Amino acid sequence: MNLNQLDIIVSNVSQVCADLERLLDKKADYADDSFAQFTIGSHCIMLSQNHLIPLEDFQSGIILHIEVEDVEQNYQRLILNGPAVTDWGTESLLVEGPAGLVIDFYRMK
Repeated sequence: MNLNQLDIIVSNVSQVCADLERLLDKKADYADDSFAQFTIGSHCIMLSQNHLIPLEDFQSGIILHIEVEDVEQNYQRLILNGPAVTDWGTESLLVEGPAGLVIDFYRMK
């Protein structure tokens, strides 16, 4: 088994894509009005507006965990509350992203 893609259903792909580009400091690999894609490492994050099954009042409840080399640098860039050291050995900075998404910039201590 290999998890290599995550598709997040959003109501405004263009806005969420722009917000993620700013938060991740990375341009989307592809983007149009109903679909966008970011490749990060060996994983693909997709933003979709049209989906195969009807979803009403969809809330993702998803946290994206993104390993970075320097948590402090991302803290300074995003102007957020300070990073925290977790009980499981990471330095972590949680950021509220677009469409109710939470992004975790972390590094192993």
